[in-house]
Amino acid sequence: MTPGVDPIAYAPQSVPPPGETLKETLELLGIAQADLARRTGLSTKHINQVIQGTAPLSPDTALLLERATGVPAGLWNAREAAWRTQLAREEEEKALAEHVGWLDNFPLRELVSRKVLPDDSKSVQNLRRLLDFFAVATPDVAQNLRLGYQAAFRRSTVLSRNEYATATWLRLAERQARALPCEPYDRAALTELLPRLRALTVEEQDTWLIELPRLCAQVGVAVVYEPALTKTNVSGATRWLTPDKVMVALSDRFKKDDQFWFSLFHELAHVLLHGKRLTFMDTSENLSPTKSHQDSSEDEANDFAANILIPDQYGAAYQKLAATRHLSLAAIESFARTIGIAPGIVVGRLQHDKALPWTHGNGLKRTVTLG
Repeated sequence: MTPGVDPIAYAPQSVPPPGETLKETLELLGIAQADLARRTGLSTKHINQVIQGTAPLSPDTALLLERATGVPAGLWNAREAAWRTQLAREEEEKALAEHVGWLDNFPLRELVSRKVLPDDSKSVQNLRRLLDFFAVATPDVAQNLRLGYQAAFRRSTVLSRNEYATATWLRLAERQARALPCEPYDRAALTELLPRLRALTVEEQDTWLIELPRLCAQVGVAVVYEPALTKTNVSGATRWLTPDKVMVALSDRFKKDDQFWFSLFHELAHVLLHGKRLTFMDTSENLSPTKSHQDSSEDEANDFAANILIPDQYGAAYQKLAATRHLSLAAIESFARTIGIAPGIVVGRLQHDKALPWTHGNGLKRTVTLG
């Protein structure tokens, strides 16, 4: 389906059956049904059934009609296909009307604001649009597909809070990522890029909003920003779209730069360290550098992110800072300048390590706004 094209808007409201067109053609040419039967070798009964719409107009019949009437077979085939499509659409309309309640599971107003739906009405038209959005045939198929995909999720955080809102957020991000041009994935090049990405933490948001996706696209990583939906607690996600292209999606759920940058490097750890067949959905529960998880991949991703932001070479200096009594903001800013990262990231790390109360130092954190 072409992005931005609403197939519902292009669906004709009424299509005449091919038999009606055949009847009008015979009247125009002055050919009786019995005469047409003799010319085509078909029975009069079959011709009448085609005209009445009780028998399909097959491609073989279309070729015979072309010779007998001069009307191209392609036109007859097109009429038949349009008619059968309309009949199928009418049947689908009846079937979908029984599933309109499925819309109750989704944040309809937010889907309107993100231009997925034209309004928040609980209608068959909106149900069809939502199915198009998820690229699935029916709500039942969507449910079965979700259960099948669940095995591909390293952590079942997609089920936390509102699974439908979370699935919606992931789909919004995935559509963005698929449309983003990227070079083929290059693991070595991504590894070499990490220091440059780390240096972006000190830049203003207007700069890194553009530079981060641009740089990552050069190594096969489609970084996309998708503002958080209500009733979700997802901060980031990693999903391989093809063997040569991986999506890293980031939300603004925490609104602060320390969490944003930790989330980025956490997701990049999944890209570099973990399997291509898995999808990682990350929340506050598995973005804690100090928390041990049942899933070792989350601990690995947390260690990776923590070590990128404050490398081991600065470990002794960091420990000295963390042990300082009456820790000042000036000392935090000085340390951040020395190691080349944003001071808010240092604040976040100190808070996680309980070296700084959660109520202190937050003024050094910068607000992240993605939309």
